[in-house]
Order: sequence, then structure tokens, then C-alpha cells
Amino acid sequence: MIKVRYLIGMMSLGFILSAGNPVLGASPDQPGSGFGSSNLRLAHFTSPKHPMDRFFMRPWTKKLEKMSGGTLRIKIFPGGKLGKGPRAQFKRAVDGVADITFGLQGYTSKIFKRTAMVELPGIAANSAELVKKMWAAYSHLAPEYSRVKVLALWVGEAPIFMSRKKPIRNLADIKGLKIRTPSANQSRWLKALGATPVSFPVTQMYRALETGRVDALLVPPSVIRSFKIGEVAKYFTTGLGAAFGRSPFFLVMNKKAWKGLNASHKIIFMRTTGAEWSAQATAIYKKAGAGGLKSVSKTGKHQILSFSGTDKAKMRSILLKARAKYVDQLEKEGVPAKAILEAMGAGN
Repeated sequence: MIKVRYLIGMMSLGFILSAGNPVLGASPDQPGSGFGSSNLRLAHFTSPKHPMDRFFMRPWTKKLEKMSGGTLRIKIFPGGKLGKGPRAQFKRAVDGVADITFGLQGYTSKIFKRTAMVELPGIAANSAELVKKMWAAYSHLAPEYSRVKVLALWVGEAPIFMSRKKPIRNLADIKGLKIRTPSANQSRWLKALGATPVSFPVTQMYRALETGRVDALLVPPSVIRSFKIGEVAKYFTTGLGAAFGRSPFFLVMNKKAWKGLNASHKIIFMRTTGAEWSAQATAIYKKAGAGGLKSVSKTGKHQILSFSGTDKAKMRSILLKARAKYVDQLEKEGVPAKAILEAMGAGN
């Protein structure tokens, strides 16, 4: 009788062990199974053909799966499949609607006043320099991300003006135009130049320019192809340099999802994310922007324009004055704007 009970007990223990150990025949593919596997969801609002999906997020997910021996898997949900509209992307990560989300801080500028300082005029000469300065100031930006785990923060390429009917050849042409703006900060700079800023998500740009809801867009040239703006815009005014700063982007993770990873998976995340990886995203945007401009440079249907040196200098002067005024405003609101500029090496 004792032997029978012993054998039954050993058989039960063996069943329990095999149910909890993938090596003993259980499938590691089931989410939440406790087999040491992780199955996560990454949500974004763009097409799967967008450069950030094709060259940044998707290669990263494949890299993680390979490094983990197939136990760390991330499924990408493009095109708003886990929630429509890009404005709520950060909140979706906070609330756990998705485990990881990609988005722009500019859509919720009020909660990203520190990060949005990369949009201030005259911070850096180019995007590669700016993303490094952004991470140099990260300790000052970190409070804005206390509800998530930051995987990457980066900036896009320099914005340009895109218009359909009226070419923007000089500074005077901006006055009175309704121009789509990506954020509250860019709205400030447009107002300082005499334009009327109009805010809406990038997904609405095509229709807005086509119907005349706006006269022009202030947006990076990567959208010429990724959002097909080349079909509705005729004039592209480049060479704005550091006048308008750069739009920031994020890839963040739900805190509960992060804490739920095992130690080996956390190490893989930490080795593949952060400042260096963020710089790669900026480089991808720069390449996409160059490709976008090239696609409309010799069509015979489009014109690429640029401000004169005099207009560039005048614009810079106007915007630096607006920047100084805004920095003082941020300080009064309790945002350490001067310390952030100092950390970015742009304190003067």
C-alpha cells in the first residue's frame, strides 16, 4: 500500500514538473504560461511599410527573439489595431492596452514640456547631434516617464514646409498662412513668424492639404513617401536648419509588463535599447527624409525651394527671441528649462 501511494505521488510530481518545464515537453509559446517565455504586444499607428516599422522596430523584435532562443517574442500591431489615433499612444502603454508603444510626445505636449525642449530653435546643428544632447539631459527628462519603462527616445529629421498652391519662397510668404503644426512648441514658432498654426495628427495631413484645410505643412520630409504627401504637395521649402528644432519620438513599455519579465529577458532588453539604439532611429529618419526629397526632385511636377541667407538669419533672430521668452515661462511653471539647456550644451 505504501509503495502504491509512493508511485502515485511520484507520478503526480512528474506531471507537475513537466507542466511547468518546457524542456519536459510543454509548449513555451502560450502567453502567461509561466514557462519562462514572454509574449508581448507592440502597438503603433503607422503602416507596416513605415521606416520605423521596417527598419527599426521589426528588426529589433527579431533580434530579441534570436537572442532569447525564441522565448522572448514581440508581435507588432500596426495601423492602430490596438486603438485608433496616435494621440493616445503613451496612455496605451501606461494603461497596458499594449505592452510597448511608439509615438510622438508632441501629441500630448502638456505632459512632455521637458522632452519637447528639443523642439526649441538653435539647440543643435543636426539631428544626430540633437539626439545625443537629448540623452545627455535625460536625468532632467526622466520625471516625465515615471509611469513607463523607456526603451528609446529620439528625434526626427529637420522639418520643411510643404504647400500645394502657394510656394513659400521667403519669410514674408509665411505670414497669414494656415500651417499644420506637429506640437505646441512648433505652434509658438509659427505664430512668431506670422502664420496661423493648425494642429492635428500626421494621419490627417494628406486630406487636410488636399482639401485646403491648411495652406501648408511643417513636417519632416520622410512623410513625402511614408504618408504619400508627394501626391498632394507641390512645393517643398528646405534649408530651415535648426530654426524649428526636431520632433521627439518615444518607444516605451508598460511597467507591469517590464516587471513581469524574467531576469534574462530584462538583460536582453537593456542590451538592445537606450541611447545608442535611439541614435539609429534618428539615422533611419534622416535617410528616409533624404529619400523623400529625392523622390520629388526630378518629377517635373514638384519644386524644391530654399530661403535666402538673409531670410534664414532673420528667422533665426525672431525664433531665438521667442525661445528666450518661452524658457522664462517654463521656469515660472517649475520646469528646469535652463538646466536642461545647460545639460544639452545650449545654455547661452
